[in-house]
Amino acid sequence: MPVHDESPPAEPLTIANGVRPAPAPPAPAARSTGAAARRPVRILGRIPGRWRAPIAVYAVTQLIFLLWWAAFYPGLMSYDSVIYLLHVTTGPWVDNHSVLYDSMVWLSLHTTGGLAALTLVQTVAMSASLGYTVAALRRLGVRGRWTGIAAVIVAALPPTGAFIVFIWKDVPFTICAFLMVPTLAHLISLRGVPGWRRDRRVNGLIGALGLELLGLMLFRLNGFIIVALTAAVLVALLAGVRWRVAAVAVAGIFLALFLNLVVYPAAGIQKPNSSLSFGPAYADIAVAYAEQPSSFSAADTRLMARVAPLSAWRKSADCYDSDPTTTIPGFTPRAARLSSQLVSLWLQVLKRSPNLILGARICRGSIAWSIFASGGHNGETLVPVDKVPANLFLLASQVRGNPYRPALRTAPLSWKLNAAANFLWNASLTAQFQWLLWRGAFWCYLSYIVLFAYGRARRNWAVLSLGAILIGQQLGVLADVPAQLYRYMVSPIIIGIMLVPLFFARRRRDSVGDRAEQDAAGHGQVLGDGS
Repeated sequence: MPVHDESPPAEPLTIANGVRPAPAPPAPAARSTGAAARRPVRILGRIPGRWRAPIAVYAVTQLIFLLWWAAFYPGLMSYDSVIYLLHVTTGPWVDNHSVLYDSMVWLSLHTTGGLAALTLVQTVAMSASLGYTVAALRRLGVRGRWTGIAAVIVAALPPTGAFIVFIWKDVPFTICAFLMVPTLAHLISLRGVPGWRRDRRVNGLIGALGLELLGLMLFRLNGFIIVALTAAVLVALLAGVRWRVAAVAVAGIFLALFLNLVVYPAAGIQKPNSSLSFGPAYADIAVAYAEQPSSFSAADTRLMARVAPLSAWRKSADCYDSDPTTTIPGFTPRAARLSSQLVSLWLQVLKRSPNLILGARICRGSIAWSIFASGGHNGETLVPVDKVPANLFLLASQVRGNPYRPALRTAPLSWKLNAAANFLWNASLTAQFQWLLWRGAFWCYLSYIVLFAYGRARRNWAVLSLGAILIGQQLGVLADVPAQLYRYMVSPIIIGIMLVPLFFARRRRDSVGDRAEQDAAGHGQVLGDGS
C-alpha cells in the first residue's frame, strides 16, 4: 500500500500533568444545519411526482400575485368598485352588476373591515387554477415545465397578473371562464379509459363544468348569452356526454334566471335600470338616425324627441361606444319610462334597415373580433387606471361620511414595489403592444389554430371543446357590449397564453415515464381516489 494511503498510528495526547484530555464533543450545529437543509427535500419527496409541477407552479404564481397585491394593496379599483361598496353599505342593493360579487364585498368588509381579503382570495383562486391547468394539460401530453412557463407569464404580465387584484366582478368571471379549459382537458383525457362514461370522475368534472357555467351568469348580467353559445359548442363536440353537459348548462340557466327574477326581488334587491340592458340598443338607434335620418318616420322622431333632442341623438352617435348616447343629460330616466316603445323602435329599424343595426353591433363589438384597435378616439381599447383618483371616479361625494371610506384608498405595503408595478403597467400601455397585451381577439385566433393543429395531429377532435368558451365570449361580446372594454376579453388572453404549449406537444411521443405517469393518474385509478 502506498505510504500516503496508510493511516498513521494514533498517538496519545497528554498535557503537563500527564492527564489525557476529554474527547472533543460533536458539532451539533453542523448536524442540525444539514438536517434543516434535507428537510425540504424529504417533504418534496413525499409529494407524488405528478403533483410536484402543479404545486410548484401554484407556489410561484401565488408569489407573483402577492407582489401585485402588495404593490396595489388593498387592490386596484374602478368606478364599479365604489358602486359595490355603496350597494352593501348605504344601499340599496341593485342587481345591475353582480349580487354574488356584492355579497363577497360585504363579507370582506364585515369580517376584516376592508377589501384586501377579497383580492387576496382572488389571487389564491387564480394561482390554484393555473396549477390545476398544469396537471390537466399534462394528461394531454404537455410537459409540466412548458405549461409552468406559460403560467408564470400570465401572472407576471400587468394585463393578466395585476388584473387579478382588481375589485371587480370581472375577476371571478374570468377565473370561471378560464377554469373551463383545464376541466375540459381533464374530461377529454379520460375518454380512453375503458367504461369512461360511467367513471365517477366524469360526472364530477361535468358537475364542475356546470358550476363554472353558473358562475359566468352570476358574475355578469350578459353571461346568459355566453353560456348558451358555449354550451351549444360543447354539446356538438363532446360525444358520449353531450346530454349531461346540456343538462348542467340548462339547469344553470334556469337557476340563474330563478335567482334574478324571483329570489333577488323577494330579498328586496332592486332591478337594474333599463339603460343598462338596453343602452346598446339606444346607441344603435342613434347611429342609424345619424346615418339615414330620412328612414325614420315622424312618429319615430316624436318618440325620440321625448327622450332627448334629435340633435343630441345625432351628435352622440358613435358605433364604438354607447355611453355618449346614454349619458345625454336626462336621457336615462326618460328612456326608462319609454323603454318598451324604444325597444319597439329598435326592432322596426332592424327590420327595415338591418345593415345599420348590424353595422353598429359589429363596430361596437370589434373588441371581440378585431386584433387591432380602431384609429378613432372611441375605437381605442378602454383600459382601467392603476391609481385611485382623489374624486373616487366622481363618486367621492356619495362616499363622504361612509365608515368604510378608508377601504377605498390605495395603501401599498411597499411604495418601492408600487413604483415598480406602476412602471410595468405604464410600459405595457405602449401603443405597439396593445394588440398583444390588451386585446383578446389575437389570442382567440391563435388558440383556434393550436387546438386544430393538436386535434389533427392526435386525431382527437374533442380537444376543440377547449375553445368553446372562446367562441362563446367572442360571439356574446359581439352581440352585446357597451364599449371597447378590455375587461370583457381578459379570459381569452389568459387561455391563449396557456394553450400555446399544446401546439408543441401535438406530435410528441410519450416516453415510458410519461405513460407510467398517465397510467397512475388515470387508467390505473379508475376506481381509485379520483385524483
